[in-house]
Amino acid sequence: MQSRVELKFMLNIEEYRSLRRQLSLIMDSDKYATFDKGYYISSLYFDDMYDSGAYDKADGVEFHKKYRIRTYENGTKRLEYKVKNGNTTNKELLVITDELEMALKTRDYHILTKNMDEELIKNITLKMKLNDLKPRLYVDYFREAYIFNNGDVRITFDKDIMAYNWYNKNMKYKVLEPRQIILEVKYRKHLPDFIRKVVFLKNYQPIPYSKYLMCWLKLNNWGV
Repeated sequence: MQSRVELKFMLNIEEYRSLRRQLSLIMDSDKYATFDKGYYISSLYFDDMYDSGAYDKADGVEFHKKYRIRTYENGTKRLEYKVKNGNTTNKELLVITDELEMALKTRDYHILTKNMDEELIKNITLKMKLNDLKPRLYVDYFREAYIFNNGDVRITFDKDIMAYNWYNKNMKYKVLEPRQIILEVKYRKHLPDFIRKVVFLKNYQPIPYSKYLMCWLKLNNWGV
């Protein structure tokens, strides 16, 4: 697994514009950016029969995990298994085909068992059978990303977050309040001082934000 620190902050539009202007001078844009220094992402999240992924996060459990299929604007699809303990995250990745994506969505064990040589496929299939793990919801958003030192440091701004049930793409709901932006600061070993000074100049307060939880609450009419 790839281990790194992840910190999240909520910014208003003025804070975002000021910070992005400074970051563009000292960091590179992500190589996958298509326009406006970013790209669109769509993530399909899985959860078990108890909605453990949502409730663990809501209850403030430090250690939690999730499976998702992430689709990028260029068409790349990845199955991801993410484990988080406090601010430290570990992630396993597997690029998947359209056929395998559909098999995961529909829990087509005939196709999945043909791919058991992949550890991620084996593990998620076991969770499907034992814990009734299945697709729950989509989270779509636009990500503006900056990198340093070949991606050892990544700073992203996530905007226009939309939530919808995995079986109905026609009913989408906005999650963030107008003019809100999610800032994520991610690094593997250390955050260089010159980047730290720029990012934390305004003393932004870290928040335990979860896109999955906020979208789950929205779709379940919990007043978000």
